[in-house]
Amino acid sequence: MINRLYLFLLLFSLTISECWGQASPNFIPPPGLSLDKGWKWQSGDNPNWARPDFNDSAWESIDPTQDLMDIPQFWKTNVGWLRIRFRVDSVTTTKSLAMLVEQNGASEIYLNGRLLGRFGEISDENGEVRAASTPIGTFLGTPIRNAGEQVLAVRFAIQKNIPYIEFVGQKNKALSLLITDSTNINFFRRNDVRAPLDYFKFGFFLLLAITHLALFYFDKSSKSNLYFFLSTVSFAGNSILLALVYYYAQSASSKMGFLIAGSLLYVIAGIFFLTAVYTIFNQRKGIIYWTLLIYWFISIILLFIQYHNSYNWGINLLGFLTMTECARVTFLSARRKQRGATIIVWGCILFIVFYSLWASILFKILPAGPAWMYGHLAFNIGYLSLPVSISIYLALEASFNSRSLAQKLVEVQQLSTEKQQILASQNETLEQQVNERTAQLNQSLTNLKTTQNQLIQKEKLASLGELTAGIAHEIQNPLNFVNNFAEVSVELADELHQSVEDEDKPLSQELAGDLRQNMQLIAQNGQRASSIVRAMLEHSSSSTGERHLTDLATLVEEYLKLAYHGFRAKHDGFTATLKTDMAMDLPMIDVVVGDMGRVLLNLFNNAFYALHQRVIGEPSAASSSGEYAPAIEVSTRKQGKQVELRVMDNGLGIPVAIQGKVFQPFFTTKPTGQGTGLGLSLSYDIITKGHGGEMWVESQEGQGTTFIMLIPIN
Repeated sequence: MINRLYLFLLLFSLTISECWGQASPNFIPPPGLSLDKGWKWQSGDNPNWARPDFNDSAWESIDPTQDLMDIPQFWKTNVGWLRIRFRVDSVTTTKSLAMLVEQNGASEIYLNGRLLGRFGEISDENGEVRAASTPIGTFLGTPIRNAGEQVLAVRFAIQKNIPYIEFVGQKNKALSLLITDSTNINFFRRNDVRAPLDYFKFGFFLLLAITHLALFYFDKSSKSNLYFFLSTVSFAGNSILLALVYYYAQSASSKMGFLIAGSLLYVIAGIFFLTAVYTIFNQRKGIIYWTLLIYWFISIILLFIQYHNSYNWGINLLGFLTMTECARVTFLSARRKQRGATIIVWGCILFIVFYSLWASILFKILPAGPAWMYGHLAFNIGYLSLPVSISIYLALEASFNSRSLAQKLVEVQQLSTEKQQILASQNETLEQQVNERTAQLNQSLTNLKTTQNQLIQKEKLASLGELTAGIAHEIQNPLNFVNNFAEVSVELADELHQSVEDEDKPLSQELAGDLRQNMQLIAQNGQRASSIVRAMLEHSSSSTGERHLTDLATLVEEYLKLAYHGFRAKHDGFTATLKTDMAMDLPMIDVVVGDMGRVLLNLFNNAFYALHQRVIGEPSAASSSGEYAPAIEVSTRKQGKQVELRVMDNGLGIPVAIQGKVFQPFFTTKPTGQGTGLGLSLSYDIITKGHGGEMWVESQEGQGTTFIMLIPIN
């Protein structure tokens, strides 16, 4: 049933499209004298041809009321003259006459040799033409004073560089004149409803466009509203352009421009209208859709390459086919019981009924004359029925969605009341769980802090282990002095005792002096050993945070030697050059000695490690003839109220990618088990937080590394 109905609508559309251009009149002819027969034509330009007594019997007969594309005489010359003779009675001369002018060319109209008016421009010098288009109701005063034969001469030319199109099968008349009583002017304007209807359609479609744009703005998922907005705004543009053609197009070029632009907008409107209907009913875009879409574009091309019937077989036909396809999709959706499809079905029924009424006038089933006005109204009602029904459908869909959301909101509120108690009990349970988790977290943090302190203490013990070998080496020297001079002192004491018994006073004095000197050396080396042991104890003990005025140069040299000897004890055969550059004017600085010692020991151990790794990587460096010579240089200098301490080595260097991480806790470049990653982190905290100083690193991979510290003097 649906397929048979669709076939009927398709054939019906083709028939209407074919007959439209043949049966559609331009306007209702009121009483008057139509000058459509008896015209003469002569190409060329001679002002004397306007004289009423000129003999034009040898001129060629012509009908200028035809379509200008069907009059070859106008295309063979730049300018020519038209003449016609007609008679009026004495009654006519007493009336106020006017001439209704319809043309698509440039003209100068003469009555009995007298110029009545000009439309457009014809150049006398080079034949250039600016053709005029006469809007609806263009009248020219026509004074006829004497009864009898009248001579009307028209100097005429067409503008050839315009892309003329045949719009809806209407002729582009070259020249059509009708003499009528001036009282009939209002009759013309009242009965031509084309422009007022186009104004109405413009406002109507513009309102629809604004409505559907607003609907899409508030619901971006509704693509059908977007497509319908694009369709209706294109329809509105088409309507206003046609109104401009009827009322305001003063030139043939502007008239053709408005018609072409209106045709393009009509094509765009049809494409989006069809897409909107497919989107509304979730119709799959099959071969019919894509065929119509391709044919729309072909119709535009056809408009420019084929003059006669191109609009009917292209754009006009496709308009009917598109509406018919929309009706088919709508009927199928109604058959599937889709919500709201019945509304659009009624729009389709109105479309069929009013288009049938309009077709009956085209086929002259109803009489012509005033019935044409009602036929034009029927055409526009059918033209608007589908867009109106779709707009109603989309508005009802939006209303339905709004009511559905409101109902869901009520349901949500009801559920919210029921679930508040559940949420309250869950909140209590969650609060209890949060308290338990918080207690566990606090315990974990306490354990973590304890672990951190243990790691720090282990780091201290690890650095103390690094000191052991160096301390053993350093303390061996003073102990050797003490042992050796103690033995010598015992021998000297025996000799002194013997000399006293022998009463050898000079020898006794000499031996006593030597013994005193030995005791002094023993005391000095004992103090040296004691200071080394004290330093070791300070390094291993927990810091009390007490500051003491300290000679930084002495502290640096002492820890540099301890670190060097300790590293050599672990790596047999390793040697390095130690350089110190201590400023002579360096004052005593107020520091925590144990903490500062840890910083120096960490930096020196890291430097020796980097040197040793480069030696391993460069075997030639182990020999005296090798190019690479491991070296560490430590320098101090005063900078204002701060002391700058630099520790430089020419080891492996630190890659740029990890230089920003060296002071992070637990970050280390050493293999697993050889470093804790806390040495530099603790050193950084001691300098910056413990002493209010600054610390940073500068390094070039493969060249060496420099650690720089700024320590406040006070």
